[in-house]
Amino acid sequence: MEALASFGIETKVLIWQIINFGILFAALWYLLYKPLRKIMRERERKISESLAEAEKLDAKSKQLESDLREKMMSQRKDMEEMHQKLLQQQEKLRKEMNAKAEAETRKIVEESRQLITEEKAQMIASLEGEVKLLAVALASKILGEKLDEAEEAGIIKEALASLKKEIK
Repeated sequence: MEALASFGIETKVLIWQIINFGILFAALWYLLYKPLRKIMRERERKISESLAEAEKLDAKSKQLESDLREKMMSQRKDMEEMHQKLLQQQEKLRKEMNAKAEAETRKIVEESRQLITEEKAQMIASLEGEVKLLAVALASKILGEKLDEAEEAGIIKEALASLKKEIK
C-alpha cells in the first residue's frame, strides 16, 4: 500500500471508489444493461421473424408469379388452339358454301336448259300445227285443187323436216 501512497493515492479513498464503482456498475447492470439487452434481443427476434416472413412472402410471390406465367402460357396455347379450330371451321364452312353455291348454280343451269328444251318443244309443236295448215293451204293454192290425205301427209312431212333442220 505504500506504493500507492507514493503516487498520492489514499487507500481508504481507493476502496470507497472501488465500492462506489461496483455499486454503480451493479445498478447500471441491473437498471440499464438487462432491460437494454432484453430490448435488443426482442428487436433482434422481431428482425429475424420479419426476415423469415419476408423470405416466405418472397418465395410465395415467386411461386404465384410462376403459376401466373404457367396459366398465361396455358391460356395463350388454348387461345391459339381455339384460333386454329376457328380457322379450320371457317375454311370448312367456306368450302361447304362454295359447294352449295356450285350445286345451286348447276341446278339453275339444268333447270334453265330443261325450261329452254320444253319451250323449244312447245314452239316446235305449235309451229308443226301451223306449218301443216300453211303447207296444205299453200299446196292447194299452187295446184289449184284440193289434195287428198296422202298428198297432204307427204307435203306436211316435207315441210316439217325442213323446219326441223332449220331449227336445229
